[in-house]
Formats: sequence, C-alpha cells, structure tokens
Amino acid sequence: MNRSSTIINRLIEIGRILWEENLITSHGGNLSHRVDEKLILITKTGAKLGFLKEEDFTEVPIKADISHYPEASSELIVHLAIYKNTKAHAIIHAHPPFTVALSLKLKEIKPVDIEGKLTFKKCPVLEVKEATASLELANKICPYLSQNPVVCIKGHGTFAAHEDIEKALFVTSAVEFSSKVFFLNQLIKALL
Repeated sequence: MNRSSTIINRLIEIGRILWEENLITSHGGNLSHRVDEKLILITKTGAKLGFLKEEDFTEVPIKADISHYPEASSELIVHLAIYKNTKAHAIIHAHPPFTVALSLKLKEIKPVDIEGKLTFKKCPVLEVKEATASLELANKICPYLSQNPVVCIKGHGTFAAHEDIEKALFVTSAVEFSSKVFFLNQLIKALL
C-alpha cells in the first residue's frame, strides 16, 4: 500500500467519525492531509464525509493554482494557505452545530469543562465578509491557527489544523463537546 492509500484510509475513517458525532452535515465539511512537502490529498467538492470512498479524494500540489483543480473542495484556497503558513500536516473543516451557534454570539469559545480545558485554551471566532472559500478567509485564518489548534468562522464552522489527523479530530470533537456544555450550563442558569 502506498503512502496516499494509507492516508486515504485514515481520512475515510475520520470522515465516518465526524458524521457519527454529528460534526458535519451530509455533504458539508472537508478533509485534507499532506502527502509530502509538495503535495496534499483533499476531499472533492460535494463529497459525503461520512461515506467516503477512494475516488472522493484528489491530489493537489501545495503551490497549485486553484483554478486548475475544480474537482477539489471549494475550501481548497483555505487549506493551501494553512499548509503554506503553518506547520499543519492535516486539516479538518467541520460544521459542529453548537459551536457554530455560539459563534454567532461570542468572540471566542473558552471551555468550561475539564476535558475541554485539557484540550484547548480557546477557540477564536473569526468574522469575515466571505466566510466560505475566500481569499479573505485564507489570509485571516493562518495567524490564528499558528496559535490555536482550532478556529471557528462565525456562522460557518471550524478549521482544526494539526500535525496528526487524529489530533485534529480530537480538538474538533472537544470544541463541540465544550460548546454543548457551555450551552447547557447557560440554559440551566436561566431555568434555575
């Protein structure tokens, strides 16, 4: 099995977990992973992350002109910027509902639960005019991901960038769990 096949098999498993944990919609989110210093694998546009197959991925050079890769995820511009400007080897873009809901009201999501505090200090919430697949987002997100393992785009979703896809999954899941705990805590305070 070659390196790309090994990575694809890991990404297929990660996509299934994202789906089972309700961190994505049926056709939402995207995954990518470095193959080497010059090449990444990324999910194709419209891929169903919970049910990925090998043909749902495409290889793209890190220095690619995105117009030459229309089959790649629409977020390709953001993934490439992250790889060029951070130490990331793997990226998960998800749409965790509680985190997205909180992003509409908060400037950052700080964990109130113990597991969250052990996993991330904060999840900054970035506000951009074009929250999807934009050069603006690509330029703005990198400094935040250099300091934080996960960032939420207001009203859109999270980007987790890490040296390992499993760790990107862990922090994505932890942010959503922390968001649920925060939300439920606020609800309990309002009811009591």
